[in-house]
Amino acid sequence: MDSVKELLSMRLPVASKLSWLPEAASTTADSVDWIFYFLVWSCVGLFLLVVLPVAWFCLRYRRKHEGQKALSQVDHNVKIEAAWTLLPCIYLAFLFYWGFIGFVDLYTIPVEAKHLRVIGQKWNWTVQYPDDDISVSGQGAIIGIPLGQAIRLTLSSQDVIHSFFVPNFRIKQDVVPGRYSTLWFESTKVGEFPVFCTEYCGDEHSKMLAIIKVMPQDEYKEWLVKKKSENVGLPPAELGQKLYTQKACNACHTVDGTPKIGPSFKGVYGHMTQLEGMSPVKVDDGYIRESILEPQAKIVKGYPPVMPTFKGQLSESDINALIEFIKSLK
Repeated sequence: MDSVKELLSMRLPVASKLSWLPEAASTTADSVDWIFYFLVWSCVGLFLLVVLPVAWFCLRYRRKHEGQKALSQVDHNVKIEAAWTLLPCIYLAFLFYWGFIGFVDLYTIPVEAKHLRVIGQKWNWTVQYPDDDISVSGQGAIIGIPLGQAIRLTLSSQDVIHSFFVPNFRIKQDVVPGRYSTLWFESTKVGEFPVFCTEYCGDEHSKMLAIIKVMPQDEYKEWLVKKKSENVGLPPAELGQKLYTQKACNACHTVDGTPKIGPSFKGVYGHMTQLEGMSPVKVDDGYIRESILEPQAKIVKGYPPVMPTFKGQLSESDINALIEFIKSLK
């Protein structure tokens, strides 16, 4: 995304303005919708089945005049009591069976599914493609997906609890620090579908957005080639500036000298910085590299220790490019 305003203006694809749910765009979405609508309308029907007779009895058998007494009372009715016991049991058993079948479908991952790794961190998603040797990240990152191919996601968090939610695919999974969780989907429609974090994770939680872009197979292959070659030939400082946005460094670090969650990059290279519980250290290539890969090793005084590690997400050339970019901010 080119700007925060554009990022926050993303809209869910919907079937129509009167639709209750976003447009269904995965193989499991329709089954989720069917059980949702069944629950809604069956509850509406049961509500009317109870409330309307109660209202009718209140009107029909209301007291007509002062001192009127009921002529007779019925203690119980075995058939009615059996009905209101057995029918809810059958209803709930049917719902359990239907929901369980849907649950099994949602969590039984096809063997041929393409594997992607999703890493949540404040405040962006990083998606790695192990089979293709590429990754995408940053606020508003475009996650390319081939149409009609099952996708298996292995999700993890680098800091706090996040939640990966794609409304159009009807999939949602909490992303918990220290463990892996899995999810899968198969897209049925070409288009761009927003990804949200639905677990509050800090002051820029609302900007933790991405887009799943579903493409035909040929277009997806072209997208992969473009992603692999887009950084080739860029000068290190220019590549570093690009990574500064792509890797969401701008969420915590400014380049104009104003402090944010982390210290500003402007003019920091070559100067001494104060550390918590340690002697001051000079900001040089080694310090920046360590801060990227082992951010908790040295904590800058006055800032919270919240930066996640980028180990495994940045190549050596990426790290060198970021260092050159920071050096250029004099």
